[in-house]
Amino acid sequence: MKQHLYIIVLMLTIPTSTLFAQTGTIEGTVYNQDTGVTLANAEVHLLETDERQKSDTDGKVWFIGVAPGKYTLTITHPSFATPARTTVEVTAGHTTQVKMFLGEVFELETIVVKGERVPPTVSRKDIRGSELLRIPGVMNDALKGLTTLPSIGIPNDFFGVLYIRGSDPGSNLYYLDRTQLGYPFHWGGLLSTISSETIEKIDIYAGGYGAEFGLDSQAVLDIHARDSIEDRIDGKFNLNIIYSEGLIEGRIGDKGYISVSGRRSYFDLIVGPIAERQTGSEQQFPYFSDYQFKVAYPLSEKHSLTVNAFAATDHFEIKEEEYMDDDIYQDIGRTTAYFKNGFSGQGIHLHSKFTDNLTSIFSFTRTNNYLNIDLEDPFVLSYKVEDGVFKRENGKLVAEEILTNSYDVKVKVPVYTLREDISYKLSPTLRFEPGFLLSFSPANSFEDSIFYEYEPSGEEIDVVPPRQVIINGEVVSEVRHTQQAGYEITNVEEANYEFGHDFYRAEGYLQARYDPSSYLSIALGTRFDYLDLTNQLSVQPRGSVNLKLPSDLNIRFAYGNYEQSPKPYQMLTDNGNKDLKSSIARHYIMEIEHELSSQTEFKFATYYKDEQNLVTKDDTSTTSELVPSSEGGRLATEDEFTSYLNQAAAYVGGAEVFLRHRIPDKFFGWISYAYTHAELRETPDDTYKPNLFDNTHIVSIVANYNFSPNFEIGAKWQYLSGTSEVPITSLFLIQDPVTRGLNPLLASVDEELRTELTPYHKLDLRISRKWNVRGMRIGGFFDILNVYNRKNTIKFSFKEATIAVQGEEITIDEWESEEISQIPRFFYIGLTLDF
Repeated sequence: MKQHLYIIVLMLTIPTSTLFAQTGTIEGTVYNQDTGVTLANAEVHLLETDERQKSDTDGKVWFIGVAPGKYTLTITHPSFATPARTTVEVTAGHTTQVKMFLGEVFELETIVVKGERVPPTVSRKDIRGSELLRIPGVMNDALKGLTTLPSIGIPNDFFGVLYIRGSDPGSNLYYLDRTQLGYPFHWGGLLSTISSETIEKIDIYAGGYGAEFGLDSQAVLDIHARDSIEDRIDGKFNLNIIYSEGLIEGRIGDKGYISVSGRRSYFDLIVGPIAERQTGSEQQFPYFSDYQFKVAYPLSEKHSLTVNAFAATDHFEIKEEEYMDDDIYQDIGRTTAYFKNGFSGQGIHLHSKFTDNLTSIFSFTRTNNYLNIDLEDPFVLSYKVEDGVFKRENGKLVAEEILTNSYDVKVKVPVYTLREDISYKLSPTLRFEPGFLLSFSPANSFEDSIFYEYEPSGEEIDVVPPRQVIINGEVVSEVRHTQQAGYEITNVEEANYEFGHDFYRAEGYLQARYDPSSYLSIALGTRFDYLDLTNQLSVQPRGSVNLKLPSDLNIRFAYGNYEQSPKPYQMLTDNGNKDLKSSIARHYIMEIEHELSSQTEFKFATYYKDEQNLVTKDDTSTTSELVPSSEGGRLATEDEFTSYLNQAAAYVGGAEVFLRHRIPDKFFGWISYAYTHAELRETPDDTYKPNLFDNTHIVSIVANYNFSPNFEIGAKWQYLSGTSEVPITSLFLIQDPVTRGLNPLLASVDEELRTELTPYHKLDLRISRKWNVRGMRIGGFFDILNVYNRKNTIKFSFKEATIAVQGEEITIDEWESEEISQIPRFFYIGLTLDF
């Protein structure tokens, strides 16, 4: 019944005064006919309403709140002597996309217009990258800017939390031009792993979406990089206090496109040499790097090819200073910490338009996610002693036995994917959309660790002869420098885990969109997914209805089943359960969109998610004697033993409000509010308790104003009421779920390490300015983060846990941190150079 409460409350909020008129939207793109690239600063005049818009840097113009009917558009541009003129038909409740071409070839003719109605898809937000990266406080990062939208993220200073309508961030899918990203942010939230300068738009499917996206997704971020430019060659260079970035893009022939971009932080290049002089050893302080490459080229009038590649890396290697005192002790090695984490991806995509009614996109992609951790801490178990005196070589004590505490993890997960999406228009009102996805992943994981516990054994021996302290001719004290001759090992915790599994996945979907009238649009579909891990075929029905009421009011309803497969360690490791099945989430969503004017839009949404068969630990099970299994890497018991069951249930409900205002080339801003309530019941006998980010209120206010084309000021204020405790992996996402799920020790620790965000609010300001110097565009920006220096905090805790690795139980004690301050007032500056 809880989902019905959200819908009833929403219906009571609809004023009767909204049931009168109805409009549509024109989304136009202006192109250079000769080169096929978009044209900026073209003026498009809608004659019947006398409204004028100038195309932005992507050639886009929008006319919002247009009454149904036929309209005349005229297009002019300073580079073309002759204007163009055409007509377009607007349908109520739809966005009509129009491609308009300017060129001398059309000097005496009407331009060619290609119009396509965008199907009203539930829970889809189309966000411009050019606006997101200009938001104050996001450091020119489009993905960080997403957290200002309702029900998209959790405001904080440390973590990039894309918590979308109650879904665990680990269940989000991220695509860049149809190739899957490993994880969205460097170091869990510092900056996104892709360059914002190449992003054209981001489609956000927040839940309740159609059958086109499949297994293991509760929300989808579909990122589209630019594939055309106006000039023959373009470039941009960014320099700020954290990283440097370079971008070069150009045309191939008249209609092809190529771009290369890369970023690297340089904190390590500054601090590293200083630390090396102090420690006497080479250090690799933390850094990040990434790159993107894209080529788009039309093979013919009906086919075009896109090739893209990208990679991201986070890395450090730290070594401690020389062991103790070099004048006394032999150098036995130093404590080192090595960490390297990253992903890469490559894709080939064939876009085909066989007819006006039949289109296809076929993709072959490869991604590779990897994680490498190596920790070493050597220590001397005993020193050589002869006749009660330490033996020395070159004046230094000689170690007799040296041991090393160590922890080594290596995970590598390549994924090969074939994906096909087809759209076939059977009639003006009916569209058929089938598709499939096939993937293969030969995953490997290795873990090796050994930890010693020891206590002193024997007597302490003088390292150097005692020194007497004499005052007034009398010995008043004696100074001694002693060293324990040896230690006795009391306990050894050792684990060696090697795992390999070939994951196979087959997915397919059938979907139909039916528009019987201008007032009604229906989408019905079913997705079929098979994963060899669970040996289960899942059927996931989904559907949505879009109603266009008379007064610029769209109401959308959606329902869908979305399944989540168990993590690999929950099935294939020591204490796994090979009989686990996928959990299921049922989404119920209702949305309202209302265009208050041609420049102002209002959105309201409410949602409810019912989650069943969630996987949690079976705390009642007891381990028997572990014996090796014939299955690679998995251990079994003489008695059937499981510690994970499909036994938990949860629900998430929420509401969101979004009010946005745009004045082209002058102002953009929005106010958003989101509320989330989430509860979890871990076992059938348990009660419901607060779950991920429960009872969270989030408010975001964004405003950017252009005083001139070259001078802009912006402000952003955000408020968070605080959150319940959440697992660290819900905040610090550094690996995709499969890669993380292949490591049993890390995965078990993840479940117990908790984080709590206390109430938070912050104001950020931004000033940006551009100059034209000898044909180059030089820009600068100055951000003030946390203007009024609010002390925001975060809290970590760890529950006592006992985990089994290779038949050995490892206990980690409970602890709780004090509240850790987030970032105080901070100044962030940067320069850009466009050529």
